[in-house]
Amino acid sequence: MKKSLAITLNLSAWILLILYLSFALHYTNRQKKERLCKGINVTILDSAERKFITPAMVKMWFETEKIKVIGEKLLSINTIELEKFIGRRGYVRTVRVYTSMDGMLNIEISQRRPIVRFNTQNGYNFYVTEDNYILPAQRHFVTYVPIVTGYVLPPFHRDYVGPLDSFAHSEEKKVEKSYLFLSKLINFVKFMDGDDFWRSFIVQINVEGGGAEQQYDPDIEIVPRAGNQVILLGKVDGYQEKLNKLLAFYKNAVAYEGWEKFRYINLQYKDQIVCIENK
Repeated sequence: MKKSLAITLNLSAWILLILYLSFALHYTNRQKKERLCKGINVTILDSAERKFITPAMVKMWFETEKIKVIGEKLLSINTIELEKFIGRRGYVRTVRVYTSMDGMLNIEISQRRPIVRFNTQNGYNFYVTEDNYILPAQRHFVTYVPIVTGYVLPPFHRDYVGPLDSFAHSEEKKVEKSYLFLSKLINFVKFMDGDDFWRSFIVQINVEGGGAEQQYDPDIEIVPRAGNQVILLGKVDGYQEKLNKLLAFYKNAVAYEGWEKFRYINLQYKDQIVCIENK
């Protein structure tokens, strides 16, 4: 008898809970249906690390495109379309848009993470992100990543914004060669970015040459953060082996001779390192 009564009470409690939740949901939807949007709240989730996007910029996008949400009913605001609208901006990695009972339109954004900047002598100035996305450099903010200088001929025009891999299967030989070199160079940067020592060690990559016969497979130099050395890597192929050779050189020769002894280190020859000493 007691067991039957307990089951009945439990069932009654569940029924009451379901009725309460149904009423609360109905009441909330009714309130939301009538409630008007009173403002836009923008949160940049990774603003401490990167400042390519600011809340003011996001609100300016709405004004520029004449998208009116303030004063509109919350349920009439198409949050999915707004996510698509914001997501078309290159620096946006993820975006979530939703309304809340306080009458606010809430926007949460995370930004793409650049791993290298190109600032070349032939007028290219752009970032490449960890997901191989090309983004223009911005005047109001600079992020501290290795910089590529010298003469580089990318497979895209100077104001291009979009994925690098769009050029992976081009039928144009020049575009194909340019894409292959740029991909190899970015893979080299990603290797350094994934290693604590190399990420803190190298600040600049200089692309040598630039002549018609060299522009698709040039030599590269790397410049360390400390000292006045220039390191010739040669072709970007085999970079792991060359960096391992350089690391062994630092651990042995430099440890005894001193950091400032050498001003130029050549890694392009197999099984040897050629150095030029400071005078």
